[in-house]
Amino acid sequence: MLMCLALGLLWSGSGRATPAVGKATVTSRCQRVAAPGRVLCEVETEVSSGELAWADVVVLGTPDFARPLRARVGPKEATAQTSRRLRLPVALVATATGDGTVVFGARGVACSDAGHCEAFRIESRAELHVGPESPTATGTEGS
Repeated sequence: MLMCLALGLLWSGSGRATPAVGKATVTSRCQRVAAPGRVLCEVETEVSSGELAWADVVVLGTPDFARPLRARVGPKEATAQTSRRLRLPVALVATATGDGTVVFGARGVACSDAGHCEAFRIESRAELHVGPESPTATGTEGS
């Protein structure tokens, strides 16, 4: 696996037109909380074929009212994992109410069934909402 990681890092900048491993995708989401405090986000990395040999996530940016408890979360912290998918929790501390965007950088190494590995880095964004939900309009105007 270490050899696979090293080879993936070397090959990542090779400019190949046809990737030898499945496409990697990253999705992220943050829970909505009603008041400042701890906020949990999740970043999920998945490859369409082959194997996800290694992955982590780093926090690249947060709104002014929130800070990460840890800027990097590694694979040992996974809340769910298969050979192609890894879900990592990222905890933030919100010091005030507000809305903003959290930017994550997912890094990983994907390997094909033939043993060829490639490194990747994908940016993902999640909306962060801290504070009470806006009331929805119910009833008619002028009542």
